[in-house]
Amino acid sequence: MASKTSTIRAQLPVRGKGNTKCHIHKDNDVLLLCQDCKVLICLTCSLSTHKAHNGSFVELSEMEQKYQNIILDFVNNTDRVYIPKLNQEITTSLAKLASCKPLSDIIRENILDHSNQCKEELDLMTAGYLSLCDKMEVAATDRIQTHITNMEGRLAMLRNLSSECKQTLQTGTGVLVYDSVSEIQELDTDIPPTPNINLVEFTPGKDRHGFLKKALGNINSPTDRTGSSTGSHSYQKRVATPKQSSDQMSKFRYNLRPIVMSKFSYSDGVTSICPTSDGQAWLCDYGSDTVKLVNIEGKVLQTIQHSSNIRHISLDPTTGRLWFCCRKERIVFEVSTSSIPVTRFTTEDDPYSLCVTREGRVVVGTGSRKHGFKVIMYTADGRVLHTASVERSGAGFIQCITHCSVIGNIAVASCKHISGDYHSPKNYRRHVIVYNQTLQDLVNYRGEDIPQIRWSSFRRFITPDKFDPDTVVYDSRGNLVIADRSTNTIQLISGAGRYIGACHTYKGGHQAVSVQKDDVVWATCDRGFKLLMYYSD
Repeated sequence: MASKTSTIRAQLPVRGKGNTKCHIHKDNDVLLLCQDCKVLICLTCSLSTHKAHNGSFVELSEMEQKYQNIILDFVNNTDRVYIPKLNQEITTSLAKLASCKPLSDIIRENILDHSNQCKEELDLMTAGYLSLCDKMEVAATDRIQTHITNMEGRLAMLRNLSSECKQTLQTGTGVLVYDSVSEIQELDTDIPPTPNINLVEFTPGKDRHGFLKKALGNINSPTDRTGSSTGSHSYQKRVATPKQSSDQMSKFRYNLRPIVMSKFSYSDGVTSICPTSDGQAWLCDYGSDTVKLVNIEGKVLQTIQHSSNIRHISLDPTTGRLWFCCRKERIVFEVSTSSIPVTRFTTEDDPYSLCVTREGRVVVGTGSRKHGFKVIMYTADGRVLHTASVERSGAGFIQCITHCSVIGNIAVASCKHISGDYHSPKNYRRHVIVYNQTLQDLVNYRGEDIPQIRWSSFRRFITPDKFDPDTVVYDSRGNLVIADRSTNTIQLISGAGRYIGACHTYKGGHQAVSVQKDDVVWATCDRGFKLLMYYSD
């Protein structure tokens, strides 16, 4: 007998993906998740159709962050694991497909050569053998081509779904987030292996005076393993991640009291940090003409010196090479394999910061009293691709630029002089701006949702209107790690501009932060560094 819950769900009309209205009470917004029925409902539903499920209701706003985390896991796994695996599987299959005809041609030639020695009486048997060889080739080709078609269909579907999820992370409603997660949880990751070709084998006969079949040779066909030669195109399930529960997929948690992984002393000033793939980091101070590579004990392993002060540094995520910009010279440099800075291009205005993306683009924050200050995306040789005007006039600069490895967005920490003394930090307005890959403005975050913090040393409250991002960097989840000078905290903000929490408090003054690929934060502290882990599985 069907349960009452399943009967109710079977009778409910279907709500379209992303539709914020209740599918029963059309004028009401969906605000609750009925966990018994696994559907979104409005308040009226909770008092009528679903009133017996009162203990299972959860507010949609409480579930949104959890499901965003699920989508982030899906996007990470898709981009880093499943798409590369599918591409590799297609490449392997294409190589096998290309070998079918050459191998079959060799077998045909061998059959024909031996057949000519068997004179006319073997012609009929030869024709039969050739026919079987042709059938085996067709069967093998059809099976592999069908497999490739299925894999290409999966790949196209997976890319489309990943693109939808990336858009959902930026602009999607809580309802769209929930619906996207529902789709993700129905996916399957099993990738069938490339079918074995199992071509025929030909063994020439040596006793020409024996039976005709023995004289021509034996042809062995793997009939017990060929299976269907046509395949089925009905296997077009969406694939990407194993079907798991929400709790399994969102197993990581924010740890807003992070673990200190390491701590070491470092006496020089630091304004920008670039961790390397092997656990070291390049350090730069904009008042210095050197960049230093240190390990997690603070030991200097390498020093690169230039003829003028180095304003900001960045690592190419693909090649691992160091890039830096010099404000005085208005030049962007790349450090070659011989550790020698090489001029790549010049900028029209002063370069304050830069970032190299995974596509090899160089994003530079420039500024001048005449042109204001801008974010400009260049090719590696200095050709301008896109430009965004942050402030059209006045004084200020783009303090920091970061690139999101999850969806490719660009975030900048920027400030503009409002009035009064240029040297007073109180006379600047600061914010974080998020752009897409063509520098279209997506998010402008000014710390609006940061809670008031009592700073006991001064016996006063620090309010969100004093938001003062010193440095900003993306982590592997697509969240922003921001050093906020007004609260002396490292804040965690979602990529869509929502406050998550403060994960570290430091002493006053300038703060530089950066994030390793495993989400370990490098943060300057009193005459040194702390390496912090703020995610926990």
